[in-house]
Amino acid sequence: MYRKTDDQIHLFEILMEDNFKLDLENRWVKRAKAVPWELAEQKYSHMFKKNGRPAKQIRMALGSLLIKEFLQCSDEEVVQSILEQPYLQYFVGLKKFTTEAPFDPSLMVWFRKRLSTKLIKEINEAMCKAEAMPKEVTEPEDDEGHGGTLIIDASCAPADIKYPTDTGLLAEAIEKTDAMIDTMQEPLVGKQPRPRTYRKKSRKLYAGFVKQRKPSAKTIRRCRGKQLNYLKRNLNAVRKMRDSGGSLSGRQERMFDTIQTLYEQQHQMHGSNTTRVDDRIVSLSQPHVRPIVRGKAGTPVEFGAKVNVSVVNGYTFISEISYDAFYEGDYLENAIIDYYTCFGILPTRILCDNAFINRDNRELCKDLKIGLSCKPLGRPPKEPAAVKTPKCTESRSEVEGRFGTLKTRYGWDRVMARLDNTGMSVISVAVLAMNLAKIAKLKVASLRFFLLNFLFSDCLCDCL
Repeated sequence: MYRKTDDQIHLFEILMEDNFKLDLENRWVKRAKAVPWELAEQKYSHMFKKNGRPAKQIRMALGSLLIKEFLQCSDEEVVQSILEQPYLQYFVGLKKFTTEAPFDPSLMVWFRKRLSTKLIKEINEAMCKAEAMPKEVTEPEDDEGHGGTLIIDASCAPADIKYPTDTGLLAEAIEKTDAMIDTMQEPLVGKQPRPRTYRKKSRKLYAGFVKQRKPSAKTIRRCRGKQLNYLKRNLNAVRKMRDSGGSLSGRQERMFDTIQTLYEQQHQMHGSNTTRVDDRIVSLSQPHVRPIVRGKAGTPVEFGAKVNVSVVNGYTFISEISYDAFYEGDYLENAIIDYYTCFGILPTRILCDNAFINRDNRELCKDLKIGLSCKPLGRPPKEPAAVKTPKCTESRSEVEGRFGTLKTRYGWDRVMARLDNTGMSVISVAVLAMNLAKIAKLKVASLRFFLLNFLFSDCLCDCL
């Protein structure tokens, strides 16, 4: 059940006027006024049934997630900060100051589950539309209007997992299956002997392996082969105990399915002597995470979600996000559609790297009369001076700066969420928080500029 509240929050100004006066220039007040809460509530309220216990308001849910991104703290610290600061209570929509926790920190997980990337994307576009709208718009004959520059690039938001190795994953899987056997053996103590496993041998094998500084390929293959045999024995024991009436918890059942898939993948790679398999599992706790080959110096492979990001007039938008690796050029058309849907016009030009440029995208931009930053096809001319290379390196550095800000200040360098949908929610909320901070700062700067001009004009009139 979702219960709508009054749009106007005024009790802070009325009930607490004697003890506390709300500063309208405070950063949290500015940020609260910039978020389109009404639109967010319309989208959010449709997720709930008409009957039942009332849910938390969208301002409470989204506001707490934004606070987490701004402060870069844990869920418990978010609730504690809201208790201690009246401006944060105003930001999340409380009508009066309270010393009681507005919600339990565990609800933050449900907030991230309910606020999908699609909903956050719509809120972000509605909030940034007026500020990012291109100023100059041209309207060619028999064509759509054009205006503004679309800068697009891709990056990876690494998940909070340790660097995966085949031997490390198999060692972890063996320990977890041994724990499952122990769980199902508890009610059978004294009645039935525990299935025989090689727990001590497995630990001794892996402990001796990790002590080697640079193990050879032959040593790695031998260790992995033995681990596969130990894991196969454990999996068969778990299946046999389950068929005999043993039961596992829901989390253990999901982990068991993941470990079975891991065994199949590792057995396939070991048998064919390869290091590649489709949908390769690199983390047992987060099986949705995939390796993303980026080719960067120092980190050629990252493990997390791959994100296509568009920058328009300094504001950032997510055009595509997935835990599976994808080719950036396949989603350039989607970025153009998102641009047209948001602003009602087509971009005048698109700045991107070579990963987005192929023949289909060249033809698409040519048909839509959009300038594309790329070298022309064909053999280059003999005279280098005749080559006109688009100068877009400095302009494209803007999107790289956005990536740097997201990774250093808004948690993109290490996404702490464990589930696939909550991880995407965290990534999307970080972009929303960065745009919100920019809008609030620009409004403060524009207000100060207006006041200075007003005071200067009055002083000039007095002098005359």
